[in-house]
Amino acid sequence: MSHYLKIPTVIQSSIDAHKKWMQLLNEAEHLVAEDADLQSKAAKGLCLKQRNVPPEILGRLYAQYCDVINRMYDSYLSSVHLQRAPYILDIVTVIWKRLYELRKELVHIIVNDYIYVDGALFMLKKTPYDIQIVIPYHFPLESRSEGMEQLLQTMWAEAERRKNEPELDQTNSQLLEEDYLHSKTERSTFKSVAQVPLQMESESTIIAEEFIQATIIQKHERYRKFFIEDFKAKCRRRKLYFTEKREKEASEKIMIWAALLIQRVYRSYMRSKREKVLNYKRDVLLGILPDPARKGLDLEEANNKLYERRRKIRKDMKEKYMKEMEREKSRLILLTKDNQIDDITEHVMEWFKEWYEGYGFFPQFPYETEGGTVMVIREDYPYIEEKIEEDEKLAQLMKGKTKEMLKQEQKAALEEAKMREELAKEQKLKEAEMLFKQRCNPLADPGYKPQQSQHTGSISEALQKYRAAWSIHDRFPDWSPSTVYGYLQSVLTEELMSQLHVECRRYVDELMRLDLKLLIKMQQLMYKRIGLKFPKLKPRKMPAVKLPSKPLDITDRMLQNIQIVFDLNIISKPTAKIKDIFGDLNYKAYEQNIADPNAKFPPPAYGDIRRRLTLSCVFGSGIEPGAVRNKSVMLLGPERHGKSFMVDAVCGELNAVKIDISPEVTSAVVSRPAKVLSEVLVAARMFQPAVIYMRNVERVFLKKVPPENRYLKAKKLKRPLTKLLKQMSADDKIIFIATCSNPFGARRKPMLALFSEVLLVPTTDYASLHGFFFEKFQRIRSMPRDYCVSALAQVLQGYGFGVILELFDKIMTPERIVRLNVTPLSQLEFLESLIEAGIEAITSEEYQEYTDFFIANSPLSKERDEYDVINKYRASIYEKIYKDEQKKLNA
Repeated sequence: MSHYLKIPTVIQSSIDAHKKWMQLLNEAEHLVAEDADLQSKAAKGLCLKQRNVPPEILGRLYAQYCDVINRMYDSYLSSVHLQRAPYILDIVTVIWKRLYELRKELVHIIVNDYIYVDGALFMLKKTPYDIQIVIPYHFPLESRSEGMEQLLQTMWAEAERRKNEPELDQTNSQLLEEDYLHSKTERSTFKSVAQVPLQMESESTIIAEEFIQATIIQKHERYRKFFIEDFKAKCRRRKLYFTEKREKEASEKIMIWAALLIQRVYRSYMRSKREKVLNYKRDVLLGILPDPARKGLDLEEANNKLYERRRKIRKDMKEKYMKEMEREKSRLILLTKDNQIDDITEHVMEWFKEWYEGYGFFPQFPYETEGGTVMVIREDYPYIEEKIEEDEKLAQLMKGKTKEMLKQEQKAALEEAKMREELAKEQKLKEAEMLFKQRCNPLADPGYKPQQSQHTGSISEALQKYRAAWSIHDRFPDWSPSTVYGYLQSVLTEELMSQLHVECRRYVDELMRLDLKLLIKMQQLMYKRIGLKFPKLKPRKMPAVKLPSKPLDITDRMLQNIQIVFDLNIISKPTAKIKDIFGDLNYKAYEQNIADPNAKFPPPAYGDIRRRLTLSCVFGSGIEPGAVRNKSVMLLGPERHGKSFMVDAVCGELNAVKIDISPEVTSAVVSRPAKVLSEVLVAARMFQPAVIYMRNVERVFLKKVPPENRYLKAKKLKRPLTKLLKQMSADDKIIFIATCSNPFGARRKPMLALFSEVLLVPTTDYASLHGFFFEKFQRIRSMPRDYCVSALAQVLQGYGFGVILELFDKIMTPERIVRLNVTPLSQLEFLESLIEAGIEAITSEEYQEYTDFFIANSPLSKERDEYDVINKYRASIYEKIYKDEQKKLNA
């Protein structure tokens, strides 16, 4: 180990973390073997016949993979070994691909977009909360570099400075609508962000929160003093008019004796009280008793503190590691670079010689995108025998045929391939029809055949790659502390030698390409001298290689152009988290989904949306390479059901910037919304991860625009929005999330064509509201601990969380919280305010319209119809079987 890094004397926590990782690695290998065994049995003809068995078997794998991902992220964050961490992330990436594959398969088995695996959880002795994917601690911290974060803060500060100036910047003022700025009618309907700096301070007075709290405290302190004086006056009146007068007072001697007794007893009591307090403080300091004044950390906060400590350790080690890498690289270049170049040159020349002597011609040099002559070392380049065999086959194929005959043969081969594809499609349709008929009869149902995975082999390869690199170090972790802390010098040297070899080979390949051209030219001259024609060799096909995306080059002109995004005040940075979304899970959906034949699909509970947001929006934004990429997601649901807050929660988990492109702040304010949206995309790429947000996207696709919404000019955003989504690349960590509250009056096809996925937002249910009110009231110390919230949760079902939060803030004001000890809280206070507002709850029939719209426009629409038909036929057959059994029993 280098002298730059000092290993602590006590690294027991790192050793324990390494042991947990080794145990998890063994469990992951066992899980992958179990998954591969199921697929091999399915390939041999295994079918899961009963309806509840496939969700249970595949759900078990899904739950185990979720648990493995959570624990692997924990191992990555707990590790303080720099060279081992990338291998952990590579394994997690391929496991993510298999997880999404299993989820897609479960969706088509249950025919429900919200999947439930309660049967598997019962077998594993877990709860649904145990398999919820936890957003890793390092995601928001490593999402954006410190330089870009500082640039973002600078742009915000400059935007605030421009707001305070008397006139807007000339480049941004050209985009503002002149008629909008001077029209009083539109100004009363919507207030532009650009107008705010033009107002006088006297028009909108802002009262500080501290002043409001001080006023409330002062008011109640005055009331307390009044209450004390009033109570004393009442005591004096009672003593004067109602208490009995003593006929004879005690003697002075007895009064002195009583006073001394009271004094002695009180002093003894205070002495014992002080001793008791001192003893209690001593026990708290010694750790014998817990400190009630100290706020305890929950599990998440304690883990985050540990992760942050390990992260700082890794950051310090990274600096020392980079210094050591530079020093070692300089040493290796000085000692081995010349020898490496000579060895590689000799190897390439020997390769040329082998081909010339064995084939008669020089080989075609591998392309640079293929790795150059590294292909020869990896044995990916064809051998001489293979090339000779290929030439013989080509000669036999071309023997006695003209070019026209070859073209006809190619045309016939293409037609035959098309015919085979059509026959395969017809065969597939016939098999599907046959399977549909068999599934209608429970006695003839062949069952479900698990699909073959495309990623199980990749997981095994990633695990084997880790074992090959680290098995020799993992077997003996005790004799070398550097195997669990810091980095290994031997591994560092091997990595640098590998990099140096690649650099040297790239340099040698450039020279040898020139030498090969000279050799081929000399061979052509030799053929010409002896009177032979040099044969025309078929060049190798250049492989299609995906070019890496170019990094965004930030210029002063670019920064000047995106100032409009900050001046319109449409970019923000929410801090909410997905855990802040209140809601319980639906515990009865699993049994109803797998019921045979009366399968039902109850609406999801409000807490079920958390898992969908995590998989579809957070990991689907491109921040995790193994997750399925979603460029755009729609949140479909009734108004004021928390959809905007869900977008804020996604932004908070990603540490992403939120850019609002709703019509209120774009098309209604600026004259060229297409220009603004193009700058929005530039700003999103610059400060990614980013979430581009639009409220009520159906207004862009309305068939008939209401008069009150014409000032928005929302239809202007249709083409720019489509163009924006097309320009988003798969490598960008950008996601477009839009809410939709009234899709029934919009053009469905063009609207839904914009989105990769649609999430149906659940309505509020009893369990979710019960947990919400219980949690809110428990945070108020003046509230009784046993306050009944069941009545509120029962009555307020169907009201969106937007309405409920507004109602709660309206009732539970600071003044009302202070008066709780005098006037207890009544449930009628919530109902009275709700009735005064005139807001009605969403009924089950109204929410069913959203569900029907979602199913009708989802990939599950056809499968859901077929599933209903299958259930009807199976129900009639089960009824016949039941009647036959009853007849046998009666006979």
